[in-house]
Amino acid sequence: FSESCIGKKAPLFKTCFFCSICKSILRLDSYILLHNALHLQDMFEKVNKAYEFLCTKSAKVVDGPDPENIILILKAQSILFNRHREELKPYKYAGYPMLIKTITLETSDDLLFSKESPLLPAATELAFYTVNCSALNAEELRRENGIEVLQEAFNRCVAVLTRSSKPDDMSVQVCGHICKCYSVAAQFEDCREKITEMPNIIKDLCRVLYYGKNIPRVASLGVECVSSFAVDYLLQTHLFGAGVLWHLLGYLFNYDYTLEESGIQKSEDSNQQEVANSLAKLGLLALSRLGGYLPGEQATPENPAIRKSLASMLTPYIARKLAVISSTEILKMLNSNTESPYLIWNNRTRAELLEFLESQQESMIKRGDCDKSYGSDFVFSDHAKELIVGEIFVRVYNEVPTFQLELPKAFAASLLDYIGSQAQYLHTLMAITQTGKVESNQHGERLRRVEMALEALRNVIKHNPGSECECIGHFKLIFSLLRVHGAGQVQQLALEVVNIVTSNQECVNNIAEAMVLSNLLALLHSLPSSRQLVLETLYALTSSTKIVKEAMAKGALIYLLDMFCNSTHPQVRSQTAELFAKMTADKLVGPKVRIILMKFLPGVFMDAMRDNPEAAVHIFEGTHENPELIWNDNSREKVSTTVREMMLEHFKLQRDNPDINWKLPEDFAVVYGEAEGELSVGGVFLRIFIAQPAWVLRKPREFLIALLEKFTELLEKNNPHGETLETITTATVCLFNAQPQLADQVPPLGHLPKILQAMNHKNNAIPKSAMRVIHILSDNELCVRSMAALETIGPVMNGMKKRPDTIGVACEALNRMFQKEQNDLVAQALKADLVLYLLKLLEGIGLENLENPSATKAQIVKALKSMTRSLQYGEQVNEILSRSSVWSAFKDQKHDLFISETQTAGYLTGPGVAGYLTAGRSSSVLPSIPPPVDHEVGDTN
Repeated sequence: FSESCIGKKAPLFKTCFFCSICKSILRLDSYILLHNALHLQDMFEKVNKAYEFLCTKSAKVVDGPDPENIILILKAQSILFNRHREELKPYKYAGYPMLIKTITLETSDDLLFSKESPLLPAATELAFYTVNCSALNAEELRRENGIEVLQEAFNRCVAVLTRSSKPDDMSVQVCGHICKCYSVAAQFEDCREKITEMPNIIKDLCRVLYYGKNIPRVASLGVECVSSFAVDYLLQTHLFGAGVLWHLLGYLFNYDYTLEESGIQKSEDSNQQEVANSLAKLGLLALSRLGGYLPGEQATPENPAIRKSLASMLTPYIARKLAVISSTEILKMLNSNTESPYLIWNNRTRAELLEFLESQQESMIKRGDCDKSYGSDFVFSDHAKELIVGEIFVRVYNEVPTFQLELPKAFAASLLDYIGSQAQYLHTLMAITQTGKVESNQHGERLRRVEMALEALRNVIKHNPGSECECIGHFKLIFSLLRVHGAGQVQQLALEVVNIVTSNQECVNNIAEAMVLSNLLALLHSLPSSRQLVLETLYALTSSTKIVKEAMAKGALIYLLDMFCNSTHPQVRSQTAELFAKMTADKLVGPKVRIILMKFLPGVFMDAMRDNPEAAVHIFEGTHENPELIWNDNSREKVSTTVREMMLEHFKLQRDNPDINWKLPEDFAVVYGEAEGELSVGGVFLRIFIAQPAWVLRKPREFLIALLEKFTELLEKNNPHGETLETITTATVCLFNAQPQLADQVPPLGHLPKILQAMNHKNNAIPKSAMRVIHILSDNELCVRSMAALETIGPVMNGMKKRPDTIGVACEALNRMFQKEQNDLVAQALKADLVLYLLKLLEGIGLENLENPSATKAQIVKALKSMTRSLQYGEQVNEILSRSSVWSAFKDQKHDLFISETQTAGYLTGPGVAGYLTAGRSSSVLPSIPPPVDHEVGDTN
């Protein structure tokens, strides 16, 4: 080799350079042969090519500067700026005037594309490396009009790009270098301003993207350039207007996610699909930056126009995801088939979009115009058939209502807005349909969409707690749909929505404010299939007193009575009974509800509804005659018919005017007439109660209070109805006789003074009734204790004198009182001269009309003896008795035999009418010998 060098008479530095080249080739060749190092083959070819180049240069003769030498100089500088970027960063590149002049001369050369050694690729490459090295260079390039010169070169090379262009073509290489140069220059504001002033740059860039399918590496550089430009809003707008979206979107569909997921090693040098995948990722990044979707370091200005177009062509869901999920996930989504509430994407949608993009690309490149909306009005044929509300496919969501929504509240709000936009149409349609002018099936699709929206609203509220609050403020709208008669499904779904929201108290309160309950009530008649759901909804709503009040005003009671009386569905009737019970339990309005219901049904029904709704239905369907209920087929039929007629009349009025109120006519009377003529107090029929005193009353205390109120009311009258007074008196006696413990309740009620005072009444019937009641109460410790604190003995004596026929009862009562050892009663007796009066009765004076005077005398004797046992007043009583000749004849006798014992405690008679003292029917004969001597302690004196 040295000889060849010497033989060529090359300079020393050349000789050494040639020798080193040749030695390197020899060593590399030997290494490849020995080790079969095929991976070094490419390096070997490059070194050999360099050697051949050097060998030929010595024999080459050119006129002027050698282009090859210039190329070497340019490439050497590119290598320096690439490899030693940090070292050269502080320095400004001084060769821009010559570099720009070189680019200018090359660009203007007519033979540019036929040159053997064009300088333009190397020159533009050097321009990139210098700008990429330092911001100083970028500014210098701009000041030297480098951006304009590069644009001219760019335009010259872009013009010759075709579908058949190859990566090695000089024009392709120049385009790539200039794209990289622009990408770096776009980092600097002054450069961006210059680029903005030159719209042809963006047009040429779009042309590179158009032909990028066959030259993907250069297309990648163009896409990166677009990403760099996206940092400026004006550049975004220029790119958008130039149709850059048509090209970028097209690259996304060349992605193969199976290659990404395969896990195999891959390289862009050997795998074309990897290049396509990389280009798709870059395209997605560029789109994200153009729309201003990305946060952080990749953040760019938000561009509403671009966002709108992307939302139409990529769907709103995918467009939103540009900001939050990785590019691989989005690209996989775009290149696979999906059907979810957020996205319907399949082969047809992809084909439609690609066809649209290609047509717009062709139109833009060849004719310079495209879709005026830039894709914002683009609609997929599959999506056009769907109802899309709040970016969600309603049909798909209804098929999978448990799907986890990202923003359920926002979706609920969107649904309400959509339903609101259709409400007026629905009401108009139904009005027209009812007149027969239009067939409703002409509008079936629109009606179906409203149904879908209502179903979705129901689902989103049901499966996303908290979203029901979005309905607040919209209940007038929702309840208005309950009135769309003829569209049963709309009514049903609106009802289901209302039913679900009632679980939220805020919603219930808002419904109460809206005053819309009449629409719901009408469904009880107009939508029979949904009655149970209506009742369930009303039950939840009546937790609000305001709603209970509105329900009464709007006729809820007549609708519900119709359900209870006339429905053939047992569950409906039971639910109605439960609802009645809840309404009557309301503290404020409940009593009014009960009063109105008792205009139609006996009070026993309301109590049964509260305790057992099913039992209330059975009672209604049965036949009963007991102290608390007289009910038969005739009663039931009359109530049912009356209720149905009143309900139908109100329904017709309410259908025409939802604001109309309902109330009973003023002259309305109780409609069940089987109890007509029966005396009833506190819900108890007294005639039957007297016949069945052992009947277990539902509310014995309430009955006691009502009975005593009625009784004392009659006692205070001058001329009470005789039969009524007798019945009330007998019922009172029967009550205390059957339930003695109730007598404990009497003193606190305050009726005793009135009863005792009645003994002085001028009407002789009244003292007798009072005496009978005092007689039965005298057997109660608490009552006697209370009597001791009242003026008792005097009134009782007056009653005995006014009605001698009550002396027997009175004496027994006195006996019972004194046996309770109440000193105050003995004091009253002494004060009223009761002892002398009783001694007079023992003589037989005043007992002539009694059937059993002996029994009465026995009671008198026992009473007097009880008085003598008083520790405080016993001596005074004994003193009076000791002066009596009559007493000496009776004091030592035992009188128990004169008092008959019956099963009716407290009576001195046999089995007679309760509360009366009669001789009874005794089979025994009075003994002919005197009774044995009474040796009780205290009587021996």
